[in-house]
Amino acid sequence: MHIALAPFKLKHGVAEETLLNTSDEFENLFVQKQDGILRRILVRDHDGGYADIVFFEDEKAIERVVEAEQHSEVCAAFFSITDDGSHRVFEVLKTYE
Repeated sequence: MHIALAPFKLKHGVAEETLLNTSDEFENLFVQKQDGILRRILVRDHDGGYADIVFFEDEKAIERVVEAEQHSEVCAAFFSITDDGSHRVFEVLKTYE
């Protein structure tokens, strides 16, 4: 399993409610249709920053999703309200539940 961590801030003037609505559309119309995505979590920190945390089956799933994002209007709408930071990918070594 791999986890992608994508921190970001909202563009000036974009309300959190807009983020949540756009994120719901992104989730329903894109994420849930992608093979290899196990889970997605949207989080907020105390300084006004956000992050998308996405759990993937493997690196091949990440590659497929990144390619599909390039051709998706729903992805473009979601990304258009954010000031993108760079994302990082982590390989899960062990989980504790």
